[in-house]
Amino acid sequence: MAENTAATTAGPDRRHWLLAVAAGMASLLDSGAIISVGLGLALWKKAFDLDVWTVGVLGSALTLFIAVGSLTGGRLADLLGRGRMFSMTILLYAAAAVTVALAPSAPVLVTGVIVLGIAAGADLPTSLAVLSERAPEGTQGRLVAFTHVMWTIGVVIVTLLGFAVSGLGVSGVSLIFGILAVLAVATFVFRAFYPPFRRLEEEARARNTTADVDPSKALPISALLRNRNSLLLITLTALFYLFFTLVANTFGSFKTYFLVTVGGTTQTVATGLSFGTTLIGLVGTIAFTRIADTKWRSRFFAAGVVVFILCQLLIAVTGGVVLPAMIVALVLYNLAFPFVGEALYKIWTQESFPVNARATVQGFTIAIARFIAAAFALVTPALIAWSPTGLYLLLAVFALVSGLVGTVIIRRLRRDSGRPTSSLHTSTSLAAKEAL
Repeated sequence: MAENTAATTAGPDRRHWLLAVAAGMASLLDSGAIISVGLGLALWKKAFDLDVWTVGVLGSALTLFIAVGSLTGGRLADLLGRGRMFSMTILLYAAAAVTVALAPSAPVLVTGVIVLGIAAGADLPTSLAVLSERAPEGTQGRLVAFTHVMWTIGVVIVTLLGFAVSGLGVSGVSLIFGILAVLAVATFVFRAFYPPFRRLEEEARARNTTADVDPSKALPISALLRNRNSLLLITLTALFYLFFTLVANTFGSFKTYFLVTVGGTTQTVATGLSFGTTLIGLVGTIAFTRIADTKWRSRFFAAGVVVFILCQLLIAVTGGVVLPAMIVALVLYNLAFPFVGEALYKIWTQESFPVNARATVQGFTIAIARFIAAAFALVTPALIAWSPTGLYLLLAVFALVSGLVGTVIIRRLRRDSGRPTSSLHTSTSLAAKEAL
């Protein structure tokens, strides 16, 4: 559970990095869906004559059903086979993306967004568990962090596409969802039929199978909940990810909507600003990947939290109507988020739990965060209409709480660094035997 400070003897080879790309496509398509829905909100509002509450339903439906997909998909992956779920969930995503692209009415649009969320949610914990299970010892951090590089690439690509098609109205957003569908089908082919991935699965099964652990059999949930250490880590990581997600999801889903409706910019200007500042986040995410298996990932965390809070306060003070201040806030946000949020959460989860429980735990904690974030997204358009300053003061509080919980997690992992790295795995295995 501790951070790795020494070099490992066996680093990831080409197969592992290609698997990281294949797994990272879940993150790319997830962020692509979130940003695409965000790009479409203002356009769908006008095209379908939607009120703010219907816009809220659209903005929250994706997040809500990502939570549903994560909760069910992560557990099903451990029960039915992580490799099988790894290949199949992506096809459901492709079908849903086509539905959104061709939606003739608001009900069909909402249905497509719901199914898209279920598919994306199920794929996220499954892909992370597949990757960490097959990663060489001591390299999980950088490989899992790379999936967040893919997440940021998804933001960059879709934001760029949104800028390119901003003059096309709803047709431009439909084109973006069509491209996401094509990428999903290509990912399925790569995951299902690339021969080295099958060999990595066999190697991982042999490496992880012991007298106490059969990686093909899901660890009983009762074993996780009866182990005090695992229960505490589940609680802490869930809280950390929840409060970070409340901030990040608001930026991702409503950034363009906020710039257009509050800042008075055009769709083209809003997407152009989003694209330019997101490139900063991509560079930061790549930098985080380089330090993900070292002590520096925690040292960058504290500074990142301060910057993360400051960008919310800047928007709150200016009310979102001062364009230069909004640009500075977007730059600060993209400087901070690679070091304070989702990438760390993914690494902490994958390093801290047995191989046959990671998808379950990741899916459960993702679900908690996304369920609550979906409820918050439902009222976000109304909060924006009521008080942009009030909304971003609240987000500053969320960023502070996320930072405090993350600090507790880091200190706990440092305290446990002197213990055997398998302590949690061994104790949960014993609890599993008692539960059977």
